[in-house]
Amino acid sequence: MPKAVIRRNQAMYCVVVGDIIDSKRIDPDTDIRKRITAALQNAFDRINTDYIGSLMTTFGMVRGDAFEGVMLTQYHAPQIVQDIIKAAYSIEKTKVRISVVLGPLTVTSDDRNVTDGPAFHTAFANLEKLKMCKSTHWLQVSFDIGSLAQSLVDSHFALMTALTEGWTDRQREIVWATEKHGGRQKVVGKLLGIPVSVVSKQLKAANYEAYRRAWEGLTDYLIKMDEYTIEGKSIIEKSYVPYFNRGLHEYERQHNYAGALTHFQAALDMAKNELEENDPLFIPIYNKLAWMSWLEGNHVDATRFIDESMRLQERMPKSRINYAETLLVKASLSRSIKDYSSSKVFFQNALDIAQSILGDDHPFIADIYNNVALLYQDMGEYDEALKNFGMTLAIEKNHRDGVQS
Repeated sequence: MPKAVIRRNQAMYCVVVGDIIDSKRIDPDTDIRKRITAALQNAFDRINTDYIGSLMTTFGMVRGDAFEGVMLTQYHAPQIVQDIIKAAYSIEKTKVRISVVLGPLTVTSDDRNVTDGPAFHTAFANLEKLKMCKSTHWLQVSFDIGSLAQSLVDSHFALMTALTEGWTDRQREIVWATEKHGGRQKVVGKLLGIPVSVVSKQLKAANYEAYRRAWEGLTDYLIKMDEYTIEGKSIIEKSYVPYFNRGLHEYERQHNYAGALTHFQAALDMAKNELEENDPLFIPIYNKLAWMSWLEGNHVDATRFIDESMRLQERMPKSRINYAETLLVKASLSRSIKDYSSSKVFFQNALDIAQSILGDDHPFIADIYNNVALLYQDMGEYDEALKNFGMTLAIEKNHRDGVQS
């Protein structure tokens, strides 16, 4: 079991907890229950892959009908919340409640069952408040950021709930399809077999633009929370986390590798004053520093950072997704200097660990196969490259089919 760390630092982490509404009415032995669980787990698989560098723990089911996850990066929460809601609703219109809290933790671990602290306590309390409302709406979300803007955030969700209360099933289908396909109404019309004029009319009736801007506005605010803290106008406690978050933002959304590197370095400098010397929370920072340094062409620093990450994990269990991610970075660095034999070993170790935890059909496995294919392509072994590209495509197809079903 991963080691739990009891801490006293002021870092704010993003805790997400939720449960399936009226789950007791769903027979656990029926096909419906299995489909709901599979749909949610499929969503969690994608979340755990897409945001692997932003997570303290992975997302997953706990206690039968509940689910949890802990993030370092709060601005991904709005999108993650929507993904979970849609995944559940796709199966017999199943609804979920979700509570998101930005707050401190006293016990951290990459095991969601071990992590604990005030943020979790608040999240569970807010989930109970949602239950007491006895709402039948599909949008049941509590978002607690613990700042002066809390009343505005509460009002924000109250207005979003009122805005969507009158949506018909058709309007919801069209809105969600429009979001999935980047606002391309022609694509939505073709997929749903309806004229584009009908798509446009229904989006207008559903106040789609207001709904879209509401989610985007919340995400934008959560990003700016970090900016304010970095600039000394703190909305949340000043710690290493906002700098780490800002680095992720520069990397993921701005593709500004130099800017990301600067913020990740600042996160490391602050973390050294907040965390114990060998705290596992250094691992994602070192991994990102290694990746950004490599993208900026500094292989020496990239190697130094990834080696430090691996050193921190020497005495930790190797069967962990964070370690598999570290090996993936190490393998990519070895490939970039044409140390193909070492790269193959690191890729294989990452694959073995990931498969032992996630099985053979997880999106993260597809990412590894894709990188292995690129390695064989560099080596001129094109049959092996095609084989691994094929494995990547097969996993991706399975997940697309799972989402559509």
